[in-house]
Amino acid sequence: MKQSIRKELLSRRIGHIKAEEDSKKIAERFISLPQLRKARNILFYYPHKNEVDTRFIIKKLLEDGSFNLFLPKVSGDRLLPVRISDLSGLKKGYAGIMEPEGEVYSPEDIDIVVVPAVAFDLKGHRLGYGKGYYDRFLKETGALRVGVAYDFQVVDKLPAEQHDVPVELILTPTRIINTKEDEKR
Repeated sequence: MKQSIRKELLSRRIGHIKAEEDSKKIAERFISLPQLRKARNILFYYPHKNEVDTRFIIKKLLEDGSFNLFLPKVSGDRLLPVRISDLSGLKKGYAGIMEPEGEVYSPEDIDIVVVPAVAFDLKGHRLGYGKGYYDRFLKETGALRVGVAYDFQVVDKLPAEQHDVPVELILTPTRIINTKEDEKR
C-alpha cells in the first residue's frame, strides 16, 4: 500500500505546476507561526524533486538574522544538522540532494525541524522514501516537528509503523493542521 501511495503522490508532485506559488504560501505560513518566536535553531531540508521549496523560508530567515539555520547531511544511516550562513557552497550528497559542509551540531540543539515527506496524514504520520533517516533523527531531538506539503500530499490516513515519528504541525498552502488537536480522527 505504501508503495502505491508513494508512486502516485511522487508523480503528482513532480508534475505540480503551482509548486513555486504554493511554496511561497507555505513560507508565509511558516514565518507567521507563533512557535517561531521561541525558536533559535531550525533545521530545514534542501528541496529535491519538486518538494515544497524551503529556500523561500531560509532566505527570509537568513535576512532576519535572528536564527541559526541548519541543513541535514547524511552520514551512514544518520542525518547530521550542519549550520549554514547562506545557500552557497552546498554539494551534491546522498541521493543527489544538496548538502552543506561545516560544523555538525547535536540533534538536541534543534528547536524546530522542517520535515519533508511524500505524504502526511491528519495524525501527522508521514510517508517518506522508506529509508528512515528522518524517523531516526526525530527520535534524537525534542524539537517541534513541522511538516510542509502541497494540499494533495495530505491524506486522511496512512499506514503507520511503530518506529514512525509523527509531525506536530503540517503547513500547506491553504491550512495549518495541528495534529495534536486533530488526534481524535
